[in-house]
Order: sequence, then C-alpha cells, then structure tokens
Amino acid sequence: MKKIIILIIIVGGLYLLYNHYIAEPQREVYEATESLSEAGLRARQNEARQLLRLAYQKQESYHALHGRYTRKFDDLKIQDRGTYYQMEIKEATIKTFSIRAEGNIDNDSYKDVWVIDHNGNAYNLVDDVKKN
Repeated sequence: MKKIIILIIIVGGLYLLYNHYIAEPQREVYEATESLSEAGLRARQNEARQLLRLAYQKQESYHALHGRYTRKFDDLKIQDRGTYYQMEIKEATIKTFSIRAEGNIDNDSYKDVWVIDHNGNAYNLVDDVKKN
C-alpha cells in the first residue's frame, strides 16, 4: 500500500511539474504568435520589398536579353515565391513594367499591397499595418 501511495505522489508531482514548467510556457508562445506587434508586421512587409527587388532585377535581365519586359512571371525564373505574398506582373511593355505583391500578413480582412515599377520604385499601395 505504501508503494502505491508513493507512486501516486510521484506521478502527481510529475504532472504538476509538467503543467507548470512545460505546458504553460508553450501556451504563452502560442498566444504571443497570434497577435503580432506592428514591428512584427513591418518585418513581414520586408518580404514584399525583397521579392519585388528580386523580380525587378530579373525583369531587367530579361529585358537585356530579349529587348522587352515579360508578362509571364514564370519567365523570370524566381525560385522563392515568399511566404506571405503572391506576386503578379500587372503590366509589361517594351519600355515599362509593374509588378504587384499582395498578401494578408495578419489574417484580417485587408490585404497588404506593394508595387514596383520599371524604374525600381517600390511603394506600399495599401498598408495593411495601418488598417489595424
């Protein structure tokens, strides 16, 4: 009988230790990732700027080889398409182009929209961070 009581006390103690030191911190990490700060959202926006800069460079390379900009995103041969944004070539002519990156970076009803043009000017057309 003593052995059973000791076993129950040990198991109960282990259960309390698990809930207090292991399970609780995991819950805190989950809650912290659910609502990102403005700085965290701005960091996600950096993905759009980097992807657009890469697409700009690839468009310029394509133009140097073919004498025009491409309308097909696959022609740019960009391997990394990003996590939060989808990219699309909105306009492409012999002399100009614009590429749009659009994504929902915080799971609300607004999308964050970035654009880059043939001059390398990238700008935030719709700022999802300010919509919050």
